[in-house]
Amino acid sequence: MMRKPHVYLFAGLILFWAVEPWAQQDSAQPASVPSLSAPVVVELFTSQSCSSCPPADAYLSELVINDAIIALGCHVTYWDHLDWKDTLGLPLCTQRQRDYAAARDTRRVYTPQMVVNGQAEFVGSNRSQGLRAITKAAGAVKAIILTPNTEHLTLTLPQLDQGAPGQTLWLVTYQTQHTQSMRAGENQGRTITYTNAVTALKNLGPWSGQAATQTISLPQVLTYAVLAQSGRGGRIWAAGKVAVSRP
Repeated sequence: MMRKPHVYLFAGLILFWAVEPWAQQDSAQPASVPSLSAPVVVELFTSQSCSSCPPADAYLSELVINDAIIALGCHVTYWDHLDWKDTLGLPLCTQRQRDYAAARDTRRVYTPQMVVNGQAEFVGSNRSQGLRAITKAAGAVKAIILTPNTEHLTLTLPQLDQGAPGQTLWLVTYQTQHTQSMRAGENQGRTITYTNAVTALKNLGPWSGQAATQTISLPQVLTYAVLAQSGRGGRIWAAGKVAVSRP
């Protein structure tokens, strides 16, 4: 079942939301995504302490097969009280999910939640809704070209359409795989491999939406993405990712 944190409920209410039956049935179907010629950003808000999350984690791991999809697993911290502390959990992921809720003027946050291009949100194990959201989002995000060298990363930023509001550039670092055995909590006894777990999120500052190049210090990681987003929790207008080969 879908999980909603108690911090957004009145004291004493039960912590569970029921997922629609079709969402549960969808979780067993193989991933299917359209042919994409431009980036699509898919963020999954998940937790190792959430028994409803493994099907969504598996779905995210299938989406990475499509190279145009920038798939990110953001592990929240608000389920850490359930006898297991998420080894990938970050307060910044909890805050990012809350930023998305605030941008929609709602207090609705839950796990597993997927957000596509900073706009569409749905239960992360719902593959048919994921397919619809990704298909609808195709072509809406322009590509940021990331060119690494020994010490620096050059961002080639595209020209956005007129009317796009001022952007914030975010540098996201992530690890491609992490396998975790759960010794306690709702997933006790399970061993799960997580894909593209976010490790850091850095604000690179504002961007006007004009075509430009920008150089930053190369992070000491192998995989990262750059997102151009309206404020905190708004629409994503441009994005790119790169994996660095180090000797």
